[in-house]
Amino acid sequence: MKILIQDQQGVRALEEGFASEQELQTFLRQYPDLMPLEEIDLDAPPLLCIGREVGLASGAEDILYIDENGLLTVVETKLRKNPEARREVVGQILEYAAQMSTWSASDVERQAEKFFGGREAPEQYGNCTLERAMQVFLQPGGGGGEFSYDDFIQQVGSNIERGHFRLIIAIDEPPEPLLKTVEFVNRFSERFEIYLIQLKRFRDLVKEQNIFVPALFGRVAVPRTRRAPGRPWDKEGFLRQASGKSPKSVEVLERIIEFAEAENAIVWGRGANIGTFRFGFNGPEGKRIEAFYVAANGTMEIGFASLIRDLDQDAVKAYREALSRTAISPEAIVTDTWKDFDVSALNSEQSWDAFVTAVLALRASVQATHD
Repeated sequence: MKILIQDQQGVRALEEGFASEQELQTFLRQYPDLMPLEEIDLDAPPLLCIGREVGLASGAEDILYIDENGLLTVVETKLRKNPEARREVVGQILEYAAQMSTWSASDVERQAEKFFGGREAPEQYGNCTLERAMQVFLQPGGGGGEFSYDDFIQQVGSNIERGHFRLIIAIDEPPEPLLKTVEFVNRFSERFEIYLIQLKRFRDLVKEQNIFVPALFGRVAVPRTRRAPGRPWDKEGFLRQASGKSPKSVEVLERIIEFAEAENAIVWGRGANIGTFRFGFNGPEGKRIEAFYVAANGTMEIGFASLIRDLDQDAVKAYREALSRTAISPEAIVTDTWKDFDVSALNSEQSWDAFVTAVLALRASVQATHD
């Protein structure tokens, strides 16, 4: 493609192309908006870069982003002249996704902190935790908002567990074999998305400015729908949904709600698709401590990822020991991330009493320490 520009200095041709894949990576890392995500999802939120050359067992991901929904986006850059810019890059990026599926939300936090602590991090995110970076990213003016980091990091873990990633191959010009391979994969995949984004660059050497022309390829024709907006849940709506999703769990769910309400500790979620609530109370430095999470599908989670981050480790250890006296799966108690379990674990009176004792002991311990 040849592009000419005319101005007071006459007519001249623009220089086309990238000097290297490294240069393409740099532009995408600095300006994620160069990717036409709105063609993938009408409501696609902006991306925050949390990694470049992310080391994995089989290689290094070129760029790793995250958005406010906890969705990880992997970008692999290739120039058409690279022999791998045909079918090989599809296997490469799928292999990266397979390895990331073993990550936990804590792994994502560590990766982000490593990137923000490096020299390539933008100044406003220098040495930030992922929590702080997301706050700056979503509220650049420092104003208030409804962003809940605990909800966010829980969604990160849920997306990873379900294998829900967005995979993007960014290229200056996609060869036909690569395009056909991506279309085939998309036609039969359900959990992840893989796309080709063509990014052409034209440079005006006289005015030292760039012109970019992005285009999306590889999308299989499916009905385009908007993501359902978030909604504030309440007891009535939560239990109505639970009656449809997990009718056998309604009785114990009602009991958990009554317990949380009696302790003035219930915080309703705002998820678009499934009702949630959490048992929360004030902790050190005004932080909100969440003792457990409950969903209308009859599952619960203990948020050890945030508890480890916010509390004294002796308090976390005591909470684990107390929960071990319930019928909750040991795997959900020893994990340092998020592992859901069925609320039926609290059906027996013995398990229920041990659970209530554990939660109240945690709150008493935290409040006694920080009052």
